[in-house]
Amino acid sequence: MRRFSCLIITVVVMCFLSCKKQDKVESLGSEKEMMPIVMVHGFLASGDTYELQMLRFASNGYPMDMLYTYEWNTLGMGSNSNQLLDDFISEVLLKTGKSQVDLVGHSAGSFLVYDYCKNPDRGKKVRNVVLLAGTVQPGAAGYNNIKIPTLNIFSPYDKVVTGGGNIKGATNISLKLKDHYQVATSIETFEAIYHFFRNRAPSTLEIIKQDDPQISGKVLSFGENLSGKGASLNVYELDAITGMRKNELPDFSFQVNDKNEWGPFQAKSGAYYEFRVKTDQAGDRPVHYYREPFLRDNKTVIIRSFPPKGSLGAAFLNALPTNNQQAVMAFFGASQAMIAGRDILNVNGIELSNSKYAAQNNTTIALFMYDSNENQFTDDKSIAAFSAFPFLAGADIYFPTDTETMTTVTFNGRRLKMRNFPSGDEGVSVAVFD
Repeated sequence: MRRFSCLIITVVVMCFLSCKKQDKVESLGSEKEMMPIVMVHGFLASGDTYELQMLRFASNGYPMDMLYTYEWNTLGMGSNSNQLLDDFISEVLLKTGKSQVDLVGHSAGSFLVYDYCKNPDRGKKVRNVVLLAGTVQPGAAGYNNIKIPTLNIFSPYDKVVTGGGNIKGATNISLKLKDHYQVATSIETFEAIYHFFRNRAPSTLEIIKQDDPQISGKVLSFGENLSGKGASLNVYELDAITGMRKNELPDFSFQVNDKNEWGPFQAKSGAYYEFRVKTDQAGDRPVHYYREPFLRDNKTVIIRSFPPKGSLGAAFLNALPTNNQQAVMAFFGASQAMIAGRDILNVNGIELSNSKYAAQNNTTIALFMYDSNENQFTDDKSIAAFSAFPFLAGADIYFPTDTETMTTVTFNGRRLKMRNFPSGDEGVSVAVFD
């Protein structure tokens, strides 16, 4: 009976995803109870992988205290990974008063989730499992001979995990033209997960806007998600046209607590904000994040700081200049990669979504831009320091140091402006596109 039900769900969801119009899907049997959802990110990522999905679940009636992201160090995966995830899930169950969670994993996170469920004591805490952009497993998640209902979503367009495919005993969905990151962030993925968890279609696929939403999140180090405790975070409202701060004094200031948390603050509807974070490490530099307007209450705004010196994460950023003769800029695609021929990234009139920086097989999420040879000239050449890593790329572009000069970043028709801060004193400026 379970196999028959899974088959029916597979057919209905596949038909639904292939429709050009968003036709209503009839419920199959009774609606399933709402359970807390725990979402596990992949390599080099953080919980904001699921930021849009959390907002979609919230738009469909999920309270924020039923939605959780698990932060973990994907550069330091060890024998205690399952135990740390188990501690987190136990805490969620205690908070919510539920006996089980619905568990989601993306990429490396899908491997962790699958492995976690092999232990009977742990697997019993999981009602449903979703594997996103993972490798093909020998069967549905579970322990001993007990199979946990498993949804497996992958894409042949994924050039990071190229071994994706159907898993025997799981509900399998293949997405068209979705990159590795979009397998986790797309509307189609949300629609399939919601239906799998609740046994009915979501009432909306849109993110329902709220007036003056409450915003909060965490400060974590780039790469390893190490503690941001003690970091200072200043938030500035920006002029929507010029991108300049409306006030030189911050509109909101926070000290990051021992749980790496900051906030909340009440954002203005439609307002643009700059987030300036600086750790309490001696000699550390700030990072400035420029964000698009917030749509609704959001507790998953991750602000990444410079990694601690000597950490593995620091090795990724060792090449960044530390002088005041230039500014360092970065593009971050929070919900998709930048891929040549599909996407358009333009920085100060320079087209960067080409095969040098946005090859399909690199799945570029972050592009760092600075004058790598310090000749105060834009050579528009790839920076070799980033060529060894997936998801990252570097472009030799000169940004003159002048805090009154603005850099304009346009991605697929959306625009953000950033100030040209001197990198020696003020680190890096990052344009975040949701």
